[in-house]
Amino acid sequence: MNPTSAAMTLAAVAFFAAAGYGLQAAVSSPPTLMSPADYDRALAGIDKNTRTELGRCRALAQSSRDLCRARARAEERIAHADLDARYYGTVQAEARAQDVRARVRFQLARAECDARGDERAGCLSQARNEQARALAQLAAAS
Repeated sequence: MNPTSAAMTLAAVAFFAAAGYGLQAAVSSPPTLMSPADYDRALAGIDKNTRTELGRCRALAQSSRDLCRARARAEERIAHADLDARYYGTVQAEARAQDVRARVRFQLARAECDARGDERAGCLSQARNEQARALAQLAAAS
């Protein structure tokens, strides 16, 4: 093989390897409906809002503070799931957001039941039943 054809073969191999690497990178990245910068800004906004809400909870009495903190964390988890659903725009991301909403509703109901005191057992039972019903509906829908 002469030096010119060897150089051309090496250049062709390098070109196709680079093209293949670029295609692999494009295929492996998840599709999104918003830019990563917009996603990061929205995520920072959610975190800032959560910190503000948690700061407001500090001024409350202990019994109210726990419920306030649970609400702030619940809103944060729902906002994160909704943002992910908007970012990815897939059916799977929306199903995950609905699942998060159902689970967060239960956690919030559990925190409210803890604040009730003597009615806690009945309240927790009702909250578990509602969560089971919501998760069953989600499973049937998917």
